[in-house]
Amino acid sequence: MKTPVCDSDLKSGELCPSCEKKIADGRMTKLDFEVARILYKINDRYNISNASFYKAIDLGRVVLILTKGEAGLLIGKQGKIVSEISSSLGKKVRIAEATGDVKKTIADIITPARLLGINHAFHEGKEITKVRIARADIAHLPLDIGSLETVLRSLVEQDVKLVFE
Repeated sequence: MKTPVCDSDLKSGELCPSCEKKIADGRMTKLDFEVARILYKINDRYNISNASFYKAIDLGRVVLILTKGEAGLLIGKQGKIVSEISSSLGKKVRIAEATGDVKKTIADIITPARLLGINHAFHEGKEITKVRIARADIAHLPLDIGSLETVLRSLVEQDVKLVFE
């Protein structure tokens, strides 16, 4: 299984100097280490060695786990793996693919709300990404609007504005 944490750290439960430097630099968080440890333990029972964990983002009452590979591996049959991760963390967990396709990643994050489209606009010399969502689906958003904009801003790495049509 691919994680941002060394295999020896996952086995021992302690961070090596290299991984501690990643945390100090901001390339990895303590939550990433905690999720990687949980996945390492789950791998013994469910064989998720083909999974690729990329990053975990704490959104208050929800933890968003991003994977570089197929998200279905971390969800598991009938959601068993994601529910075990959720009970281990004590929070609701959402799994999304962080692929090169920004539209698919955003659609995974806002599901069950419908993504109508993504537009790029220029305002005062900088680019803004407008994420268009159906107005009827506001109640179906998995997070509040502020948290959702924060997550999307960190993924897209530019200003994000949610627009409801």
